[in-house]
Amino acid sequence: MLRITAARGVLGALLVPLALTGCGGESGLSKAELTKQADAVCKRHYEKISAGANKLLAGGKLPTPQKFGRFAHQTLIPEYTAQIRELRELKDFAEPYKTWLANSEATRAKIMKKPALITNGANFVVVNAESDRLGLSRQCHVGPS
Repeated sequence: MLRITAARGVLGALLVPLALTGCGGESGLSKAELTKQADAVCKRHYEKISAGANKLLAGGKLPTPQKFGRFAHQTLIPEYTAQIRELRELKDFAEPYKTWLANSEATRAKIMKKPALITNGANFVVVNAESDRLGLSRQCHVGPS
């Protein structure tokens, strides 16, 4: 009888940590929750970038290179940078999300070096396709639609 009680105690001591790991011990977000939170982050920054772009294009004329450069450096790049930073703060995401964020960082670096890249959506096909595969909204896309 003592052996059975001792065995139960050892077994119980081993099962408690396993139970905690399997039930509620996970701190990661579900795919649905991650998508919801990521979309909310993207929407916030998309709205700021869109408002700036609408102001820049008011009157139906294309901006001068100087005005476009100012928009890129004062609005677009800072908002995209903040968006990526906020998206990185979402915890415990899967590898495809990490890949998309890494490619988003690389895209941001390219835009910082040459802001005119933002005018051609073909420059962002890969990163935008990754966003689509993750189920994120189009507000998480980069560049013109």
